[in-house]
Amino acid sequence: MLLKSVAIIGAGVAGLTVGYHLSRGGMKISVVESEDRVGGLARSFRYGDFIFDVGPHRFHTDDQKVLRFIKMILGEDLVLIPRSSGVYFYGKYHDWPLRLKSLFKLPPKLTLRVARDLLHRRRRPGSSFEDYIINMYGSTLYDTFFRIYTRKFLKHNPATIHSDWARAGIDRAVIDKRMQANTLFRLIQKTLLPKPITTEFVYPSTGRDGIQLFSDRLWEDIRRNGGEIKLNTTVAEIRGGKDRLGKLVLSDGSLLSPDLLIWTAPINVLCRLLNLDDPPLRYLSAILYNAETDGEPPLPYQWCYYGQENIVFNRISIPKNFYPGTAPPGKTGISLEVTCMADDDVWNAPEKLFSALKEDMVKVGLVSSPQSIKTVHVEKVKNVYPIYELDYLKHLNEILGRLSRIPSLLLLGRTGTFWYNNMDHSIAAGMEAAEDIISSRHHGIHPVYHRNDFWNPG
Repeated sequence: MLLKSVAIIGAGVAGLTVGYHLSRGGMKISVVESEDRVGGLARSFRYGDFIFDVGPHRFHTDDQKVLRFIKMILGEDLVLIPRSSGVYFYGKYHDWPLRLKSLFKLPPKLTLRVARDLLHRRRRPGSSFEDYIINMYGSTLYDTFFRIYTRKFLKHNPATIHSDWARAGIDRAVIDKRMQANTLFRLIQKTLLPKPITTEFVYPSTGRDGIQLFSDRLWEDIRRNGGEIKLNTTVAEIRGGKDRLGKLVLSDGSLLSPDLLIWTAPINVLCRLLNLDDPPLRYLSAILYNAETDGEPPLPYQWCYYGQENIVFNRISIPKNFYPGTAPPGKTGISLEVTCMADDDVWNAPEKLFSALKEDMVKVGLVSSPQSIKTVHVEKVKNVYPIYELDYLKHLNEILGRLSRIPSLLLLGRTGTFWYNNMDHSIAAGMEAAEDIISSRHHGIHPVYHRNDFWNPG
């Protein structure tokens, strides 16, 4: 059977990338998106002259094929910017990754304890986040930062989280492989480098679109090639059976009968639609408090982490430090991220944190006074981070094995494959999936697909 029609559930960068290439390959593409715009977890919000992204999104990759694709899509509407990120630790700001000057900002007793860890470490057995971090960075840094930040961020005891969360979220957080510090010795070694390594990012330069420009450009091309998109729409029902796909019934009452279904939405939603056992795989959601403030950016950082338990937000990003056109002159947008579970107290009543957020913004020097905060826009973003509990791989492999027996189904993206990745990983996965589909389109049967770089490195 020749593949002619493809339904893509979710209009994030993975779904749009694969749709872009398949539509150019002559296939009829239908995209179904639950939000009111494309972009998924890489969409942007505009309020007058202010632009905010969903978190500190930017393009960086070692994959030259992916980089060429990003630059081709953005064309002349891009800038190259050096990375600048930080961490708020013991009441002071430090560059991240840590530099030599950071050591002199820490309390002397803490510095001595870190040095002691370097000289007297015993390797801990176990596969938890706690085991991994103590083995890599020592118990002092774990107890004073990583444990506190992770409990605050994930709402879980780090001892119950798999070490893959550290591999995905911390080792990779430094972005540039030349700057990785995945052992305590490497951490100390990197702080003593006489000259920091510069990492360059690609960011859109239109000043009116933010990171969403990339997704908008992909969608425009899909549409030019005859594709359709349904916004504010979900899949209400999948008719067929446990081992085959039939028609998709959408929330607007329309039907799709694709030759291939590409699923980038949460994997447990697909399981429920297929009447399979709901796997115990959970996602963390986030509330973004996008604040319009007076004055120019108070920090040089594009984003910064806040590990202290007495500060409400986990991380902030300053779009103006990515591109000046994201806020008017004399004004700054600051996005404050608070993680939560969908439908918990924070999710249901985010305005209850307004007072504490404003106090904490003054406390850490983001604004001089609460009066400098002119407006705070609240955005709810569901299913942002997969939660890697200790037994998550067992459940994930079980459901991937079950779904692999269903013909013409392909999983893709961060939520579709339960893979805590970056945009460049999703783009690479979408490009590779499209190549596979186009090269085998006469067969019409595609197994569950996901990039295995993370779970099977090398």
